[in-house]
Amino acid sequence: MDSVKSYFSVGLLLVGCALGGVKPARSVGADIKPEDEIQQLEREWLAADGKGDAGRLSDIVADDFMGGSPDGRLLSKQDIIPRGGGPGAFAGAAPKDTAVRVFGDTAVLMGAIKAADSPEIRVTLVCQKRAKGWQMIAAHLSHP
Repeated sequence: MDSVKSYFSVGLLLVGCALGGVKPARSVGADIKPEDEIQQLEREWLAADGKGDAGRLSDIVADDFMGGSPDGRLLSKQDIIPRGGGPGAFAGAAPKDTAVRVFGDTAVLMGAIKAADSPEIRVTLVCQKRAKGWQMIAAHLSHP
């Protein structure tokens, strides 16, 4: 008889949870905000550029990327991925004063990047969530 009571109690508990709207626990990492993902993407971009990691940069930067350099040149994906395995233009740079706004599957990051021996560069990145995850689709760099 005790086993019948146990089954009945478990059944009532399950029904109560279902009716009460108890939600299953979320997996670890499910609470990461898109703003944090975009800031992480910027850090990964700078790190990959600093190492000359063309493979990682190719994942971060969308194939249809377009950008503007501090001297006014238009940039494509091929223009911003270092060739020859050496570090890129942002070796040793770190993000500074970053703010992110998310609009659905598109995000805008504004801030600055600063390397030890270089002047600060203001940066605006536009990112979009695609099949591969967040990717940079546009950027504008300028000197303050």
